Amino acid sequence: MKFRMPIVLLSSAALLAACSGTTGGHPTPVASSSSLPGGEVPPYGGAPKVENPLPDSVLSGSACDALDAQQIRVNFGADLVGKPEDGPLGPKCTWSDHQGGSMLTIFYTTKQREGLSIIYKQVKPQMKRFEVLPPIQGYPAVAYDPKPGPRTDGCQVAVGLSDTLEFEVGLDLGDSNSGKADACGLAAEVTGDVVTTLKKKAGR
Repeated sequence: MKFRMPIVLLSSAALLAACSGTTGGHPTPVASSSSLPGGEVPPYGGAPKVENPLPDSVLSGSACDALDAQQIRVNFGADLVGKPEDGPLGPKCTWSDHQGGSMLTIFYTTKQREGLSIIYKQVKPQMKRFEVLPPIQGYPAVAYDPKPGPRTDGCQVAVGLSDTLEFEVGLDLGDSNSGKADACGLAAEVTGDVVTTLKKKAGR
């Protein structure tokens, strides 16, 4: 894989709290009603308010549509086809570079109406790396990983599209890219491509 930045799945794991399961050595998302906050109205937990929010409709359809073929080619240096799935938090799509071992997963969080608030309140305390990123095209974003930074081979970046809407990009660099780049920085670049796609979908 060439990566303008490389890519792989870290998984929307902590999203609803828990890395209780693993797939291929990476945490997988676990939805749990017991992890949902009680009666709090987003934004809460230290999460920023989202200015100029996008409508919920931008996360309709397949998460594989979040990146076009050219964007995949630029990021991976190859033509890869995404694998769509219906995850516990909403649609997701995974692109895998079997030659280099890297993987990119995009999660649309549509089955939970907490936006970045639940990330700040429940995910942040569990992570050894949690960074507030510069806004991505005006939308607040955070990067997190169970391993300490400042340079990790896997990372998750969550972007708030409204106070109750968010998506995530999970990146794993794979063995061939291990130690050559910071997954959080690369994942943040991918989120920029996704935001561009979603804004176009909203007519902005």
